[in-house]
Amino acid sequence: MVKIIKNDLIMEIKVHNLQNGQVRVEGFLPSNENNNFYTFSYTGITKQVKCKVWLPVSSYLIEHPKGLVLIDQMCHADMYQIKRDKKELSFFQNLINKPFIELEDIINEKLAKVGYKSNDIDYLIPSDIPSNYSRKLNYLKSAKKVMISDLQWNTEIQKKSMELLSDNWNDLNLQKFNFSKTGIGPQGLSYDLFGDKSVVLVSTPEYSSGAVTTIIKNNNDC
Repeated sequence: MVKIIKNDLIMEIKVHNLQNGQVRVEGFLPSNENNNFYTFSYTGITKQVKCKVWLPVSSYLIEHPKGLVLIDQMCHADMYQIKRDKKELSFFQNLINKPFIELEDIINEKLAKVGYKSNDIDYLIPSDIPSNYSRKLNYLKSAKKVMISDLQWNTEIQKKSMELLSDNWNDLNLQKFNFSKTGIGPQGLSYDLFGDKSVVLVSTPEYSSGAVTTIIKNNNDC
């Protein structure tokens, strides 16, 4: 829980870690030790299982006085969709990522455990939109606003046809935003969600130019 004191009023912010599953990857992938995401070594095809690591796939629910915010890593709530997406990944991507997502760990059930439904979400913020996963996000289509940065959207346009983009995003309450040059983050680009610096979205590109990291601030402390 984070408490922000502003104008002698206490704003209470709660952050929930909603763990949705795990993904198994090559051991040096998280730290990008070889500094080249596209190298074949990332598949781990020549490595033993013991050289690989399981990483958590989490969403973060932020209860904020100005709105309910969900930071999501785009895990599908429907098991058929998960299996279908895995089949539709390229051979190379299937080697890199070995997802393990159980039915009881899906995002809607996690929301229910903290007393919310998907239509309670005021702002859905994808932390990243890998091209092969950003299809049919119906599991959270009732969110009031799906916040997509200009960098994320431009990445989508470059990788997909407009027809496919429309098919993926038409049912969502999409709201695009532009990063500002603030000096925050590796690119110096960020977006202040509520205009009070309590929730700041930072452009943090790595292998994807649209990746976003969220900073929650308590006065001057993160």
